[in-house]
Amino acid sequence: MLTVPGLTLLFLSVVVGLGATFVWMIWEIEQTSKAHRNGDRFG
Repeated sequence: MLTVPGLTLLFLSVVVGLGATFVWMIWEIEQTSKAHRNGDRFG
């Protein structure tokens, strides 16, 4: 079984991973929407 520090580290790792994934998804959505807006503007 995992000890309490082990579980805490695992939990923090999961939270950080999910947070990073969420931020990356938001960033990708921003970039694609920006590219579409620029294409519409200059097209």
